[in-house]
Amino acid sequence: MSAPYGRHGHAGSGGAVALTVFVPPPRRWRLSDRQVGVLFMVPFILVAAAFILWPVLEAVRLAFYSKSPFRPTMTYVGLDNFRYLFGDPVFWAALRQAVVWTLSSTILQSILGVGLALLLHQAIRGINVFRGLLLFPYMVPTVVIALIWRWMFNPEFGIINATLLRFGVIEKNIYWFSEPTWAMASVILLNVWKFTPFVVICVLARLQMIPVDLYDAARVDGASAWQRFRDITLPQLKAVLSVVVVFRTIWTFNKFEEIYLLTRGGPGTSTFNLAVYGFEQATANLKLGVAAATGVVMLALLFTGSALYLRLIGRQEE
Repeated sequence: MSAPYGRHGHAGSGGAVALTVFVPPPRRWRLSDRQVGVLFMVPFILVAAAFILWPVLEAVRLAFYSKSPFRPTMTYVGLDNFRYLFGDPVFWAALRQAVVWTLSSTILQSILGVGLALLLHQAIRGINVFRGLLLFPYMVPTVVIALIWRWMFNPEFGIINATLLRFGVIEKNIYWFSEPTWAMASVILLNVWKFTPFVVICVLARLQMIPVDLYDAARVDGASAWQRFRDITLPQLKAVLSVVVVFRTIWTFNKFEEIYLLTRGGPGTSTFNLAVYGFEQATANLKLGVAAATGVVMLALLFTGSALYLRLIGRQEE
């Protein structure tokens, strides 16, 4: 009769059978790929919770309180901070200016970004040098750019007025930061100059993924350059452009440093956006609750606008 699994017997001198028990090796503790992925995400989740989620929740809570930076206590005021906002004409002016600032910057960045990406997509010797130089505005600190911009747009000795006067575009110096229209134009140009490279990088990466066979077939069929761009390039760029527009809209709408460093929101409040308005409420007026309520309104506007935009894009792709 054979021995059971895991046991081995042999006859001893006395005829008895000695049994040896087989003990399987201990199983090593292993994580699945999903568990490893979750484990790697834990540090990011903790950092995001500490530096993103908690400040947002705290700002939402503060929006319903009256808080002075010189007093440790807070007083619950309900919706009074929001009533103050909606009754303040400066808030509505800042909202209108924020929309102008955001739409103008995003549209110009998208148009210039696509155009530059098409140029840099050409198979020209040394084109990588120009692609590298394109990143220069994106790498320079905003403070440095703002200081250089203020010198360039100086009405008396700035290079912008000197160039325009030399070529006869203008007849007298433009006081860029003293007139509301020119002040807004200057901050929009700064934002476009600095962040257009982001659009170029995204669009250029997508252009390099478009099959060349599509263009070759279109040339054989007699399609012009405009027709190839309209029927091949734009549809291929639609997905990446929709994401780029959402990100640039969110980032531009929340931008504070370009406007504040260049114009301080002036002249007067003509270049206020909601970020500058909230900052002034917190620092100049010492109304932290109103500033927090401004942030909540910005969050609601951006979330609603982004959701509607992505839904519209999704319907067009169906």
